[in-house]
Amino acid sequence: MAVVARPRITLVIAGLALVVAVILAYFKLPVSTDQNKLFSRQRTFFGDYVDFIDKFPENEAIYVVVESQGGVKNDHPRLERWTGIADAIAARLRRMPQHIRLVQEKTPLEQLGIRGLLFQTPVAMRGSVRELGELGKLWGEPPDLSRQLFGRSPLERFLNGTALKISAAPDLQAATFVGRLATQVLMAVSRPSVPPAAGTPPAPPPPTRHEMLALAELGATSPLDLGYSYVLDESDKSRHLLLIAVYHRADFQSLTAISETVEAIRTGVAEAAADYPEFKVGVTGRPALDADEMRTTDHDTKIAEIIAICVVFVGLILMLRSVWLALVAEIALAVGIGWTFGWATLTVGELNLLSLVFVIALIGIGMDYLIQILTRYRREAQRYVRQQAIWARVFRYVSPPILTACLGASGAFLVSALTDFRGAADLGIIAGGGLLLCLLSGYTVLPAILVLWPPKLQAVAAEDRYSDKNPTPRTGWWHLLLPLTWIMLCLAGIPFMLKAEFDPNLLHMQAQNLESVQLVRKLQTWYGVVLSDNPEQLQQVRKALVGAATVKNTDSLLEPMDNQTWLTSHPDSVPNIKWVEPPLLTTDDALQVALAAEALGRNLDTLRQRTGIQAAADYGDAATALNCLAEVIRNQLKPEVEPARQTATIAALNCWQQQFVSLVRTAVSQLPPPPIAISELPRSMAGHYASVDPKTGHITHALYIYPKENLWNRAPLETFVKEVEDRIATVPPLPGREKLRVTGIASNIYHSTAAIEHAFYLATGYALALIFILVLLDLRRLGQTLLAISVLAFGLPMLVALMGLFGISWNFANFFGLPILIGAGHEYGVFMVHRYREVLHNPRRVWRFWDVSDRALLLCAFVTSSSFGFLIMGQHRGIRSLGLVMALGSACIYLATIMVVRPLLIWRLERNDVQRR
Repeated sequence: MAVVARPRITLVIAGLALVVAVILAYFKLPVSTDQNKLFSRQRTFFGDYVDFIDKFPENEAIYVVVESQGGVKNDHPRLERWTGIADAIAARLRRMPQHIRLVQEKTPLEQLGIRGLLFQTPVAMRGSVRELGELGKLWGEPPDLSRQLFGRSPLERFLNGTALKISAAPDLQAATFVGRLATQVLMAVSRPSVPPAAGTPPAPPPPTRHEMLALAELGATSPLDLGYSYVLDESDKSRHLLLIAVYHRADFQSLTAISETVEAIRTGVAEAAADYPEFKVGVTGRPALDADEMRTTDHDTKIAEIIAICVVFVGLILMLRSVWLALVAEIALAVGIGWTFGWATLTVGELNLLSLVFVIALIGIGMDYLIQILTRYRREAQRYVRQQAIWARVFRYVSPPILTACLGASGAFLVSALTDFRGAADLGIIAGGGLLLCLLSGYTVLPAILVLWPPKLQAVAAEDRYSDKNPTPRTGWWHLLLPLTWIMLCLAGIPFMLKAEFDPNLLHMQAQNLESVQLVRKLQTWYGVVLSDNPEQLQQVRKALVGAATVKNTDSLLEPMDNQTWLTSHPDSVPNIKWVEPPLLTTDDALQVALAAEALGRNLDTLRQRTGIQAAADYGDAATALNCLAEVIRNQLKPEVEPARQTATIAALNCWQQQFVSLVRTAVSQLPPPPIAISELPRSMAGHYASVDPKTGHITHALYIYPKENLWNRAPLETFVKEVEDRIATVPPLPGREKLRVTGIASNIYHSTAAIEHAFYLATGYALALIFILVLLDLRRLGQTLLAISVLAFGLPMLVALMGLFGISWNFANFFGLPILIGAGHEYGVFMVHRYREVLHNPRRVWRFWDVSDRALLLCAFVTSSSFGFLIMGQHRGIRSLGLVMALGSACIYLATIMVVRPLLIWRLERNDVQRR
């Protein structure tokens, strides 16, 4: 009544509060896009995961994915095209320092040196050492009798030996190696320099570390051999992908910052890839997924909010039959939302990806309380003139039900603060407080405006104010057919209820047409990780995982350490070569080399014609290089060529031979490689296996555990995590230390989704208990309390049945709608029971069909269903499913109220003969 008596003062105070709230929110309410804040670090598994990604940032990188345009048969573009596009993309992205701080397109093999052998599998490493030894013996030792049969010079023997090897069994790697070797020789002899003194070859400079890369380049058949990240396509194991890791500059205080960064990266990648039309490029990784999710979620919720406000406004006009009343309702709601921004600033201090949707919750639920006030105001304003009389009756009949309903809905949100899921807790605090503020706006702003500027309504005749002249007809026993029909429908829906399953796959909630979503399925993103500063303890971990049914393999520095140990403990495996200077080639030797090159070229050309498309280009390139070498040598050693030119060609050939032998000798001399030191490894490799604290120098080693199955599905994820954790639990802790724990994306997703699911169940239980207590305190009768909240028992099963019928699964987005539905839906039963009590205590307020309470309830259901329902128009599947569940759930609870609770209450009134008195 103070508001009615002093409306101007009320509006001034409300306006000042609104201004303060908006200013606070504008300057002090940031939008945090850091998804690591959505869960509490007090949970051990999540704290371990955050610690892991802090130490190993590659797991938070954006990845550029390069794949061939063609099918499987065309999945082998030329090697230089793969490396060319990777280098071009990396160079382009490095020119974007405002968005990017680091790009890693490959591991620099020149820095890794001979240690690169240790990072191969044991079988591959031993084969590489054996081949290096054979190469050294062929080029660095005097030939024995069997080798002399292959030719007089090392180069001729090498070419003839390769021809024999390839004739016995096609070998693409050997063909590639000899082809590139021929290209190097061709470059040396094509433009020979001025010849040195007769009979004296020029002294070659010692090979540099970069020249050590030459051997890897000669035998490289894929980008992986050159240090690029060339991995299997997990969705099609017959294909490969090339990955480029991009580390962006993180800015979590802007909703658009990460999206702008990702879009800038996509633009740069597209520009760099324009000269490589045989490839498809795309961007994925957790930051890209987050950016796309934020963009689609923000777009979807904004569109839904705008449409919901417009549709609700039109609905209010039609139902209230007054543009002014509808406009006042929108103004009061806007004030409540504005106050909520101030409330969010003072309580939570920031918005996150979940709490951003609080506006749609206030539109869909907070408007209900304003509707109840306005519909009752319209009825009373047609019967009374004095504002005090109007508003006294309005709040006499409206205050108890809307207060109970608002406290219940607000409590359903606020109880989520009792869980460890911070994203939901923040949303609960903001939306729960916001509903109370919307109700406060309905108690202050709404009546103040209508007192100052009341609408023009048609008055009801004085004789019709208190009672209806027409007698109320009895409905009879058949009126109970409606509740019976609804119950039968619920029973018939039981088979469909059983089909409504829970889908924990987080990727299914995102828009499936997004590039980042499609590409992430192609990558091996699932793994477990064990961290320790003691490599010996990780040895025990690896031993404990031997024989695990769900584990495919492990990856750590232990494998290269094992290779180094094996080489050291098997000195006989390291080639022992008695090096001698190779004899100088003569003109006859060079011509024999040309003959050997030509013969090998013919063999490779034959292989090219009968091999598959993937290898044909490589065989053809090698054959071309060998034929060109043979032709150049012959042409430059023809008798008609001047002697100086012939001498220069032979000298260039001898110079190349000495450099190549020196290169091989240097590589062999470094076997076995020295022990691995983190500080000497390339940054990209060191950061994968170990983390060094820059302040203390403390080293944390990582052991990655990869699964056999696709863990996007819940069942194999659960099996993998449980088996790995059970086996790791058997590893004894170090003295004075805690037991080792498993972290990584697999463990984090499994435990966080389980914790979120538990939080939802807990919030639902809390909401039910709180609502029961509030309704009981309001009605003070157990029977009426049970009848009021029975709308949930009758409405929610029908929702589940419809979900099963239409194939809608529960997920981590729409499951959160369950406590919201409980908080928002119970109000229908509360309003019905209060209308029953109104007639029970004052028989003159007759309850007829399409009564003021019925119209208000229908309008509330329309507003809630339509507000959330417009989320269905969005691209984000999680948001769409939340909107669908809320719209269907609100409609089901409303229909259960109309078909079950209302007929029972009317029947009860007629049985007591209340409406006829």
